Amino acid sequence: MTDTLAVWLNGKKVALVNRDQRTKKLRLAYTQQALGSYPLNVPLLSLSLPLRPEHYSHGVVAPFLNGLLPEGESRLVVAADLDLLASDTYGLIRALGRDCAGALIIQPDEEPPPPQPTTLMAEPISKVELGELVANLRNAPLGIGGRVRISLAGIQEKLLLTRMRNGAWGRPVDGTPSTHILKPELAAYPNTVENEAFCMRLAKNLGLEVANVETEIINGRKLLVVERYDRLVHLDGSVERIHQEDFCQAVGVDPERKYEEHGGPSLRRIADILRSSTVGDSLTTLLRAITLNIVIGNGDAHAKNYSLLHGISGALRMTPLYDLLSTLYYDDNRLAMYVDNVRRTNQVTGDRLLNEAVSWGLPRRRAFEIVDDILDRVPPAAEAAWEETSGLPPGVFGTVTSQITQLRSAFAADGA
Repeated sequence: MTDTLAVWLNGKKVALVNRDQRTKKLRLAYTQQALGSYPLNVPLLSLSLPLRPEHYSHGVVAPFLNGLLPEGESRLVVAADLDLLASDTYGLIRALGRDCAGALIIQPDEEPPPPQPTTLMAEPISKVELGELVANLRNAPLGIGGRVRISLAGIQEKLLLTRMRNGAWGRPVDGTPSTHILKPELAAYPNTVENEAFCMRLAKNLGLEVANVETEIINGRKLLVVERYDRLVHLDGSVERIHQEDFCQAVGVDPERKYEEHGGPSLRRIADILRSSTVGDSLTTLLRAITLNIVIGNGDAHAKNYSLLHGISGALRMTPLYDLLSTLYYDDNRLAMYVDNVRRTNQVTGDRLLNEAVSWGLPRRRAFEIVDDILDRVPPAAEAAWEETSGLPPGVFGTVTSQITQLRSAFAADGA
């Protein structure tokens, strides 16, 4: 078995990952092809891995690769199925790296170049087979099994599928790019499908960039169907993988530390990255996103739930929003990333939001205008999202109403 993995990006072998046989430490080096094709210091794979001739050591490489892999129980189950240790980052990415978040394809170096990505390679499945995949997610996370070797970060159960040209579902076999993420309702948290669908539609009705969603019932189980924003599918079935990374990867932090209380990135650190490394008005985009997450009571908006899109030229910008859920509806008021050092979702006020934005470098008046605009437009946007989401518990809508009241308290005069 080789101890060298090739990292492919946009049809080029851009990097090699090696594992020391004795220490098991990883290192990554960019290829001469990459060094000859892109400017030095461009964040080709990640902001934490800018292009340079020197190699990167385990302390930087392992967190980046771990950021591509499943977490928690899903990682344990997948590792056991592959006869690997859950701690074996190299072995897991070797087995699963042919379809990852973003545009990367990671495979043994001796294998031929990856095929051109297309949905035509997907394996058609029947409704019965689809139901079995959904029912078996606890034992086969992501739908991994047989010729399906794919990876996606996160703890929640989910199924990765490819929507084929005729609209039917297919299994992403042999490196076929997955195009959709199917997320079943969490048994311990009823109505998560309706909850997340509502929150995502609310964001869309506000004019925020957000992943497209729909709901579906398969084998009696409710699922949220999320269209992947890092895949661009053309009419002929060909697929462009769009590179992205989350903010844990961008700062070189392992997924286990994604929450600020565990040492993960803060909003201030994310804002610093956006201000120094991205195009467009990214701080405004971030403040709108944070305001929305407080409005819906989403305390789980950690550093892996915000990401950066990488343009082919190296330009960076924030990705569409995803994983929007009212955790406050389930009486969980913890904040994954603090707002002006406030650590509870239901204790953030408008003035604390403004203080946070000012600490990023936004003028207070401009911050007020951004937050005020979102709060003004949420009620009609929420009404429309409620009408679009059948079965939504009234309590989710009520959470939004109470959060607006909280944010508005002692806020109206602030921008005067």
